[in-house]
Amino acid sequence: MSKLKKIKSEDGYYLYELQKNDKIYCLGDKRNYKQNIDDLIDKLGGLLFDSIVFIFGLDTAEYIEKLKDNICSYNKVIIIEPNKDIYDIYDETVARDNISLVLYEEEVIEGVLNFLINYKNFNRLHVHCFGNYDKAYKQEYEKFIELLDERYYVAFSSLSLDNVFKDLFFENMLSNLYQINSSSPLNSYIDCNKNIPAIIVSAGPSLDKNIETMLKHKQNLDKFFIIAGNRTLKTLIKNDIIPNLVVSIDPAIVNYEMMKGFMDVDTPLAFYEYSNKKLMKEYKGDKIYISQLFSKTIEDFSNLTGTYSGGSVAHTCIDIAKIMGCNPIILVGQDCAYTYGNHHSKNATFDEDSKVPCPNFITVEDVYGNNIKTTKTLDFFRQKIEEYIRLIQDENEELEFINSSYGAKIEGARHQDLDELLISNRYEKRVYKLKADKNISLNADEIINQIYNHIDTFINKSDECIKICSELLEKQIKESLVEMDENDENLQKFLYVMQVVDEFEFNPNSYYIGSYLTKFLFDVRQKYFEMESKDYKKLTSDINYQSMTFINYFKELKNMLNEIKTVLLNASK
Repeated sequence: MSKLKKIKSEDGYYLYELQKNDKIYCLGDKRNYKQNIDDLIDKLGGLLFDSIVFIFGLDTAEYIEKLKDNICSYNKVIIIEPNKDIYDIYDETVARDNISLVLYEEEVIEGVLNFLINYKNFNRLHVHCFGNYDKAYKQEYEKFIELLDERYYVAFSSLSLDNVFKDLFFENMLSNLYQINSSSPLNSYIDCNKNIPAIIVSAGPSLDKNIETMLKHKQNLDKFFIIAGNRTLKTLIKNDIIPNLVVSIDPAIVNYEMMKGFMDVDTPLAFYEYSNKKLMKEYKGDKIYISQLFSKTIEDFSNLTGTYSGGSVAHTCIDIAKIMGCNPIILVGQDCAYTYGNHHSKNATFDEDSKVPCPNFITVEDVYGNNIKTTKTLDFFRQKIEEYIRLIQDENEELEFINSSYGAKIEGARHQDLDELLISNRYEKRVYKLKADKNISLNADEIINQIYNHIDTFINKSDECIKICSELLEKQIKESLVEMDENDENLQKFLYVMQVVDEFEFNPNSYYIGSYLTKFLFDVRQKYFEMESKDYKKLTSDINYQSMTFINYFKELKNMLNEIKTVLLNASK
């Protein structure tokens, strides 16, 4: 509990004094409160027109007027207030179109960050802790920074992944179009193994011990729906354990190499649009299609099911188990840490693992409450599993998650030895074997022609818009956009250019070139949309400035589309 008292600083500002846990905190400097406000405004120096500003702490809202003078209408400001009494006092008076006051609740803050921060703007964030809030609310502030760092990492990693794999994503997608008709949609298996326990087999260091346990109680494995990633298939097969499903989502050729020699296993393979094309072509078993992309682009696919994305195949496997109705969901080899000093199970290590550079370690809690080494990437995977568990258990409290690995503790998944689970009398039903249900009809050639036409259309429109903007620029129009009559010919031409931008960026066909589009939007934003907030109103109404900006935009767009066209033509060959 905390008690609030409004006091006045020596330099004439109001602030709150807070009694919390037998300590007294002033939320600002009671001698020189103006310095707190100046520190905030200084932090906004060089603020870009589309930057997002996070301020931890409102206090008496004395800084709001100065804040308004230093942002533009396009900026978003999120003020996070950890004190409910302060929040209740100012909630209705502070909030406006681009300023939001949010009461600190961990899940709410996580949702706000996930909604606002993406690959376009992760490098345009301004973060400021007001006054003494970092002392009065140390735990809350540190958690906020942790959540912010996590979201930044997700956005940055997403962009990096798209940059590295954009060609491969696109090529795999084109090839996998031809695999869809011979596959069964994931929707066909909703609740097919209702209340059957699932074992998700990951490749962490615990897997070796988990495999020994599975072999010890092999006679009981037919009561468990076993899902493997492509890295662990070989280990299971060599130990004569046949999984009920194998999942491969990574686009890289290494995933083909991991399964080479096991292309005729009698186990369905789940894949999505970007899974490695060579693996999809050569795998002889049944295939199950997970729709992540085509459900957004093909009207007849709009009802098809996708899966949760958390950065690793384990997240997809867990979600598939949930979709199939499995309960409990048991995690094995899901260490998210360097258990026993190893990165992977010794039985699921491949030549390419030796090329991984020596990591920078961090320390987390293991399943026994001790410290264990991990990396930021592995810990991120753990956090995403925890996020998934929270989301699912909000909808279904009866769904149980059990961690039978020996690595990092996973909140929401209690630790229990696999040995105890395999001999339990709780599980008596037999697993339903997945049967093919090939009920999808897709004309792959028609889709490829549609993509080709989309690219050609906007190459031509890019030329048209470059010409329009060049002609407008040559006129050196002195009248601002806001001053022009709505029927003004120049204004109508400029509005047409804006319409083409929207037509391209929000066209469902642009989803097909997603990774290229991601990189394009980030790059043009950095190169040509660098207006400072103080200049926003002037420059957005300057038709000459805008024309030059969009000449550059369409030149970059045309270059990108021609690059994609080359990849498309080569893939068609």
